[in-house]
Amino acid sequence: MLDLLSAIYPWTKALHIVSVISWMAGMFYLPRLFVYHAEKATRGSELDQTFQIMERRLLKAIMNPAMIATWVFGLMLVWTPGVVDWGTIWPWVKGASVLAMSGVHGWLS
Repeated sequence: MLDLLSAIYPWTKALHIVSVISWMAGMFYLPRLFVYHAEKATRGSELDQTFQIMERRLLKAIMNPAMIATWVFGLMLVWTPGVVDWGTIWPWVKGASVLAMSGVHGWLS
């Protein structure tokens, strides 16, 4: 198993980066949609329904899968031998940041 993780390391890293970028883009855009929704739409209007659809699709079709993929590929990187040096501060800061970002994701949803 560990040999396989080492063999696919470049792919895992690339997919992790793409997942993180997608997740972050959604995390920045969803609050902006909420602001537009609150500023422009009146309750029950067609625009209100449009914003609700846009927000739901962004969350369910982009952000949730991107978050799951980020976690999966990130954990695969952690389990790949020789990738993480637990003696440095960086893995701990990154782990805390990912937990915080997951919390914000839950709060936004």
